[in-house]
Amino acid sequence: MRIKIGDLLVRAGVITELQLKAALAEQQQWGGKLGDILVRMEFLTEEVLVRALSKQTGIARADLSGEANKPALAVVPADTAEEFGLVPIGLKDQGRVLVVAMSDPLNISATDHLVSLTGGKKIETQLAGASAIRNAISRWYRGEELLRDEGEQSVKIMNNAGNTVVDMRAEQKTPPPKGKAASSPPARESAVDVLRGVEEMQRRSVAALKAMVELLIEKGVFSRDEYLARVKR
Repeated sequence: MRIKIGDLLVRAGVITELQLKAALAEQQQWGGKLGDILVRMEFLTEEVLVRALSKQTGIARADLSGEANKPALAVVPADTAEEFGLVPIGLKDQGRVLVVAMSDPLNISATDHLVSLTGGKKIETQLAGASAIRNAISRWYRGEELLRDEGEQSVKIMNNAGNTVVDMRAEQKTPPPKGKAASSPPARESAVDVLRGVEEMQRRSVAALKAMVELLIEKGVFSRDEYLARVKR
């Protein structure tokens, strides 16, 4: 019987039964992974989620900060990694064991798929947060990385040739000429503030869309099954 992540988190004391029920209701209505939903609903942070699951399951936490293990990476296609929310991090026992980092290492369907994909390799799982895995997939498969420069608030995405694909920099301050008082330039949002603002707008848009869909279902414009069938196309 598969152990449920929600029950493990309640047992660890990092969320309450009420919070779990709220997240499960959200999952039932809109889909998605329970861990991602709990983090999005701000019931816990991704770091707390990973630590709690590691402690409860005894599964080691993966370090995704280094370079890719290219032999392991070659075993799992990028689309498979993205589909199941995992990233290969190593090979053991002369290549007979594939080590993967997963946000849900208890996902039997994912590990079974890997066994079939790799021709029967044994799968060893380690824990990592969903955003850390997405970042590793972006860096290791596509050669892109979200970078923050020290000393200034900026965000860059670099490709595998070392070229900047996206560069969002906060305005740098230029010292005024000697003898002149510094004028007060109009305040501008940093790149980080802009990103946070976009995330907040997206969150509100999703909430508004959900409310509208629920209202249309209540009014009988369409059924929930019809809506789910359409969005799954």
